Amino acid sequence: MRLLAWLLAACVLPAQAAEDPVLMQRGEEQVMGKCFLCHGATGDSSSPLYPKLAGQNEAYLLKQLRNFKSGERDSNDMRKVVSDMSDDDMRAAAHFFSNQQPSRGKSAYGEMRAVGERLYRQGNPDNGLVPCRDCHGENGAGSDKLPRIAGQHTLYIETQLSLFEERKRTNDNAQMQDIAKRLSVDEARAVAEFLRGL
Repeated sequence: MRLLAWLLAACVLPAQAAEDPVLMQRGEEQVMGKCFLCHGATGDSSSPLYPKLAGQNEAYLLKQLRNFKSGERDSNDMRKVVSDMSDDDMRAAAHFFSNQQPSRGKSAYGEMRAVGERLYRQGNPDNGLVPCRDCHGENGAGSDKLPRIAGQHTLYIETQLSLFEERKRTNDNAQMQDIAKRLSVDEARAVAEFLRGL
């Protein structure tokens, strides 16, 4: 019994350590001052135009904020938001969002979702499309270098794939430009619909 209690405590402690209260407070102040109108107070954006940031990988999110500030990733809106944020401010916001509970959307298009799942898990050998899960993981959780895409808005995923295909987004993995090029419009929508409910 004591061993079980110790194991449970060992699992809980790292999660608690990740939530540095000072950093969380500073992050919440940044979010409420700059981010919540578009992304929501906890990063669970209700608008399909803006990505859900709750549960996003901290290192990945910090990189995106830095890229918006430097202009490596293009967005007039985001450049204005981060223009007066220090690196510590951006780190705090990334930390806050990464520690929020992500949510999953609901897909109403069963057949489309099935096509998207097949592409996500198996790719398309006919045109050399690699499975999305090879990089983003079985459950779309991503990594420090790749975004969490599970539960993301369909429209947002479609938009990003389009930006990669048109080489208007070049601040991330160059492989995404090739992958996006191999997806038809319908396939991109199917993958996005699958991810929405993942």
